[in-house]
Amino acid sequence: MFTEELSRFITGTGYKDLPREVVDAAKMAILDHVGVTLAGSREPVAEIINSLVKENEARTEATVIGSGLKASCALATLANGTMAHALDYDDCMDFPSVALGHPTTAIFPATLAVGEKLNSSGRELITAYCLGMEAYIKVGLLVGEALQRGWVRTSVFGVIGAAASVAKLLGLNEANLISCFGITASLAGGISRNFGTMVNPLHAGNAARNGVEAALLASKGFTSWRGIFESPGGFCNIFSGSQDNISEQAMDELINSLGNPWNIISPGLMFKVYPCAHISHFGVDAALTLRREHSIDWQQISEIEFRVPQGLQGGSYRQPQTGLEGKFSPGYCLSRAFINGSVRLRDFTDDKVNEPSIKQLMGKINWSALGDPTAGGIFSAQEVEVKLNDGSSYTCRIEHPRGEPENPASEEEIICKFEDCSAYAQFNEKAASQIKELVLNLDEVKSVSQLTGLIGRP
Repeated sequence: MFTEELSRFITGTGYKDLPREVVDAAKMAILDHVGVTLAGSREPVAEIINSLVKENEARTEATVIGSGLKASCALATLANGTMAHALDYDDCMDFPSVALGHPTTAIFPATLAVGEKLNSSGRELITAYCLGMEAYIKVGLLVGEALQRGWVRTSVFGVIGAAASVAKLLGLNEANLISCFGITASLAGGISRNFGTMVNPLHAGNAARNGVEAALLASKGFTSWRGIFESPGGFCNIFSGSQDNISEQAMDELINSLGNPWNIISPGLMFKVYPCAHISHFGVDAALTLRREHSIDWQQISEIEFRVPQGLQGGSYRQPQTGLEGKFSPGYCLSRAFINGSVRLRDFTDDKVNEPSIKQLMGKINWSALGDPTAGGIFSAQEVEVKLNDGSSYTCRIEHPRGEPENPASEEEIICKFEDCSAYAQFNEKAASQIKELVLNLDEVKSVSQLTGLIGRP
């Protein structure tokens, strides 16, 4: 029932069915995505993944961003998806009780690669991306917070969103799309123990690549179980760990909510304003607020009480040793914000996380749980109390850090972030401006090759 209705919605929805605000939101999300992928193309993980591309001779169907390489759709998608998530600077989708990870970083690399191969228009790309987003989110909500602890949402749901998007570009019919979803269910995976390592961005790249291959297989007549999401022993049962049947009411509610609302609008994406894991944004905002409002000199800090959700008490990296671990270390990001008054792309190197000043300040952090341990989740409020040598103390509680839909980044901030990312990737101002204008007018672009021709190399 659910699988069939989702497939019917995707095959039956076209660009003309997208509200203007959905198109505009998609273009901002794509601009943000392109920017973080450009920046990610300069990270060590990009060099490694691109060496894999070079070693595997393949058809030159799609552009590997920032590299000068072309590869098969599958390999280009793997590389671009991995680079897009390399900095953990890409967008997030969260509901009050359900965190759904990073949708665009799994969906758009697949959309872009296959769109380039097919010479798709900007409108076709936008339509496919928005439908992939709906598939990702609605299936995510069907599983809900019951997703077993340890599965990575970006990779579990990302393959579904990527496959739906590619299927739309390929023009799959309803029966083939149902088969496509069945294939994706056996290609989903990824475990959170690998956060803070190079495998974390690979979660996104692999989901995107698997989505491409699932759609291509389905287009050739490859079959699978029908009704894979809701069937006993199917996707929802396996990834939630529950053998209970999905209720008709739950499925009806989500089917009726397809495009109503479009979730790219409501609740909307979180566009990160700091290049680190979402869990680290709360402490950064608190430190910057305290620093700004009370002119705090970090060298006068005697103690920091850092109160975080119960789920973070035993997790994250308390003593990061590498730049990647630093992204998942709320303590490092908090300390960096206190010392520098900012958290930037260049703050996540091995040398930076091991600076004596950082180690000194992180050593003054005392950790405790904030609030009811059974309420909320790891993205609920965090609180910082800073105590100074003169005996004074100040407290800041952050419910929604900058960038979350409840405290959104402005379009100007997203554009500035893109410009910063492109400069980090060594794209000159002229090239960056051309890319920006193409994406912001993507609905008027006749061929995606106009965009891929610009983002292939600095």
